[in-house]
Amino acid sequence: MRHTIQWMTLVLLTLLVSVGGYAQRSKESLEKEIRSLQKEIETANKLLKETSKSKEVTMGQVSLMNKKIKDRQKLINACNEQIKILERNIKKGENNITSLNGELKKLSGEYAKMVQFAYKNRSRYDQLEFLFASKDFNQAFQRMRYIQQFADARKTKMNQIANTRTKVSREVEELRQNKEQQAELLAEQKAQQDALIQEKAELDAQVKQLKKKEGSIQQSIKDKQAQAKKFQKQIDDIIAEEIRKANERVAKDSKKGTNPKPDRMALTPSEKALSTSFSANRGKLPWPVERGVVSSSYGKHTSAISDKVTVTNNGVDIATVENAKARCVFEGVVVSVVKPSASNIGIIIRHGDFFTVYSQLDEAYVNRGDKVRTKQEIGKVHTDRSEGKTELHFELRQGTETLNPSVWLAK
Repeated sequence: MRHTIQWMTLVLLTLLVSVGGYAQRSKESLEKEIRSLQKEIETANKLLKETSKSKEVTMGQVSLMNKKIKDRQKLINACNEQIKILERNIKKGENNITSLNGELKKLSGEYAKMVQFAYKNRSRYDQLEFLFASKDFNQAFQRMRYIQQFADARKTKMNQIANTRTKVSREVEELRQNKEQQAELLAEQKAQQDALIQEKAELDAQVKQLKKKEGSIQQSIKDKQAQAKKFQKQIDDIIAEEIRKANERVAKDSKKGTNPKPDRMALTPSEKALSTSFSANRGKLPWPVERGVVSSSYGKHTSAISDKVTVTNNGVDIATVENAKARCVFEGVVVSVVKPSASNIGIIIRHGDFFTVYSQLDEAYVNRGDKVRTKQEIGKVHTDRSEGKTELHFELRQGTETLNPSVWLAK
């Protein structure tokens, strides 16, 4: 029984912590998220406009529309959160104004009594008579202090009234602004909901059209998966070779003759510094294209057309504009330029013990051994005419481990 109570207490505490963390999302962070999502939706709209020139629906269009709908839902959720924050702020503001008005009324009443008393004893003669009526010097001194304190108290009360009135005015203005912003957000939320309904209907129509050729799409996906698997094998082999050579070099230079594990990379001091710098930029790395949206995220996904096909993505696919250039996300050294297929060039860049992979390129502007800088253009992204899309495949690894690039790229 005791263990059960302890377990229930632990679960309750976990829930409270998670709820508290959720509630702590600030108005500013939500505004930032809303701006970011609006920008992504705008980019997706521009890309969809370009791809919709072809009358035939493509997988590229479906992926973009799917992404846009997800972003739209996130945007609605963020708007809802912000509306709740504003509702709390409005309620708090109304309570503060009520409290301050009560305080103002009390202060005004106290001040009115002081003024009335001062009016009755307003003449200098009355004050002197009050002092001279003292029994001794000590009482006279105490009465003189009382007169001074009474005058100071009046000034203090006047200042309190002035400050309270200023606070009321400030609260009233803040309440007005919050109500205006709430009205704007409610209108925005309604517009986003209407857009979401329309986009879902468009997506359903697109998927229905593609379902007619589900068999050929499944085969196309399987063919691409087979090509991707070969390319992944190439990447694995290249990185494994880089690790082997690095370990061999460091072991040779080391007096101790260290022998690291095959999946771990031994680093020189300069390479360690580069790795540390790369790691410190988690969440701040520039995008590998100037404009784009993530059309396929990291991990396993079921195809939008057929639930019989599961796609595993070791990186992210970024839909971008035609003739877009791939950019290096951090300074490093090109370790390989490979051509896994006739219409695909891949570039692997090393950043200490981190590796970035850029593929689905038409052209490479760099060669093996080249030192590259952050945001340097390294190749031209391939445009698939049959799919009606321009898409870069981007991967991030630390040694042999694949990482989710979305966590590392700037929002």
